Order: sequence, then structure tokens, then C-alpha cells
Amino acid sequence: MAESLRGTPHSHFQAPESCPRCHLAGREGSPAPARFSPEADALCLECHRRESLGRSHPTDARPAERYGKANVPADLPLADDGRMICLTCHVAHGAYLSAVRAFPGQAPEELASVEGGRFRTFFLRRSDPERGAASLCEACHRMPR
Repeated sequence: MAESLRGTPHSHFQAPESCPRCHLAGREGSPAPARFSPEADALCLECHRRESLGRSHPTDARPAERYGKANVPADLPLADDGRMICLTCHVAHGAYLSAVRAFPGQAPEELASVEGGRFRTFFLRRSDPERGAASLCEACHRMPR
């Protein structure tokens, strides 16, 4: 079994010293969970290469500027400067594995300690076992069915 399957590859986010890399400070000076730094993507890009992400991973777009009165749901947070960042669609503190499929046809990870296996979530804020990430994209975009 691959080492990364034993625990979340984002376990370093549990260390308090990592908080200011993504979250801006709140009133008391401690990181505010709902406020994301415009530089938060830099932390993601230390491990994930931008050029390998393709068109399905838009960042730096400002929905309010690009689409006029774009209605971005509250569960898809923008950076404090109004830009889409990695954390708009992915939740770094989320579950790495789930008992529920994230995408159609997704095969479970082989885990000796879990009967029936578990499915990678890709840390998506929204997904559907039948339609995959379509539910995430449709939160802001009208998609033909």
C-alpha cells in the first residue's frame, strides 16, 4: 500500500504554524477560517504543478469582474481580493478518503484495513457519485444536461 494512502497527504495543514499561509488574520489576530489569503495558492503549488492541472482548474479569475453579477455560493469561498483560488473548489482540511464515490466509475483504493475500500475525494467541496464534479461546476455555471 502506498504511504500516502495511510493518512491524508494534507496532514501538515493540522499544524497551527501552517494556518497563516492560507488564512488571513481575524479581529483577534488569529487566522480567520473564512478569510483566505490571495497567496494561498502558493502553498498548493509547492506540491501540485500548475501545468499538470489543465483547464479544469481555473484560478485567478474574478467572477464579479468577469461575469458581471456572478453568484458564487458561500460554500465556494474566494480569496479576500475576490479571486478564485484552489481553495474555492477544494477544501484542504477535508477527508482524503470516503465510503462514497466522488466520480462515476471510480475504483476504490485498496486498503487492507478497510473492507470494501475507500474512494479518493480529491478534497472537492462538492461532488456526486453519478455526475462527478459537475455539481461543483454547476454551482456557478449553467451546464447543459
